[in-house]
Amino acid sequence: EKFKLKILDPSKTKKGFSASIKFHGVKTDFGLGGIHGARESGIYTSNEEMIIMSSDVTSFYPNLAIKNEWSPAHLPKEAFCEQYEWFFNERIKIPKSDIRNYVYKIILNSTYGLSNDKYSFLYDPQFTMQITINGQLSLLMLYEMIMDNIPGSIPLMHNTDGVETLIPIKHKKKYLEICKEWELLTNLNLEHDSYRQLILADVNNYIAVNNWKKITREEYNKLKENPHNLLKQEKGHFYHSKVKCKGRFEFQNLPLHRNSSSLIVTKALYHYFLNDITPESYIENNRDIFDYCIGKKIKGNWRFEKRWIDKEYKTEKLQKTIRYYASHKGCKIIKINNSDNREIQTESGKWLLTIFNEYKNKEWSKYNVNDKYYLNSIYTEIENIAGPKTKQIKLF
Repeated sequence: EKFKLKILDPSKTKKGFSASIKFHGVKTDFGLGGIHGARESGIYTSNEEMIIMSSDVTSFYPNLAIKNEWSPAHLPKEAFCEQYEWFFNERIKIPKSDIRNYVYKIILNSTYGLSNDKYSFLYDPQFTMQITINGQLSLLMLYEMIMDNIPGSIPLMHNTDGVETLIPIKHKKKYLEICKEWELLTNLNLEHDSYRQLILADVNNYIAVNNWKKITREEYNKLKENPHNLLKQEKGHFYHSKVKCKGRFEFQNLPLHRNSSSLIVTKALYHYFLNDITPESYIENNRDIFDYCIGKKIKGNWRFEKRWIDKEYKTEKLQKTIRYYASHKGCKIIKINNSDNREIQTESGKWLLTIFNEYKNKEWSKYNVNDKYYLNSIYTEIENIAGPKTKQIKLF
């Protein structure tokens, strides 16, 4: 009813479309990009009575257009929908590990995105809103169906195209039946997973750990080559647990456009939560200088300036893109606005930095890295998730 009364101006949709509701104790936000909501940060764990279920809509926004035969108003509907569906069908033929799958994914998603770009030939904001609003309401309908029909279910997270719910394990069959009913209502498809643990910072940053899956010895030996796979042997059998890292917890196979700053922090958190390795121990055993580096870019009417004392106060103008790490001795790096001379420290507080734009191979001690800077970031994140006094918290 709230959305029915809302009038959207195409010239303002990028800034003006938003709404929020409280849904079973979780603040749920609607926006141009999608629906978002999550419980408070913490570690949520499946047990003998409860299981974390995850359900994602297959290629959600493109399929909303394909299945409902929506198209930008100025383009021939039949031709557009036929071509759009062709890209989707080609994508599902290819494994996700194949780069071509990713290319098709970008084509499918960018078609939706460009429909809200006034400089694109696909521009039609009504097409954008049809997909965005119907998609968000459809996803929340799925959550509502689960909450209304499964006693004791608890919403954990919903983010654009999927939902994570903690349900009594005895109602898992009922959960899948509800999902099937939703698929028939919407003509969309869901992909299901179950997690034994969800390490949640917020809706965009989390680690999801799948249940153990039995594998062959050959698969075990192959996966063992990657130290970031969770593997175990038990009574002569081999098991693998897939781990999904999102947001600031991602560190493997990052695309080139992603910021890979301070990977030592991300990796230490991964091994702390999943392998019970202390941050101090992990840092001591990872002395790859690139994992300690931080990258920054500057745009517009700003500049970077290096400031330090070497018998006397010195300054030096830096390039627009820089790389540095925290060190025991070094400089401060300041971001300065050329118009009004506003100043912002890249790393506030007591921390000193070493510029590392050009790689220099040295003995580790010669880099003079300040481990305390990175440990401070790691423990701040741990306390945000697990609390200041306990290593882990559970919902029960």
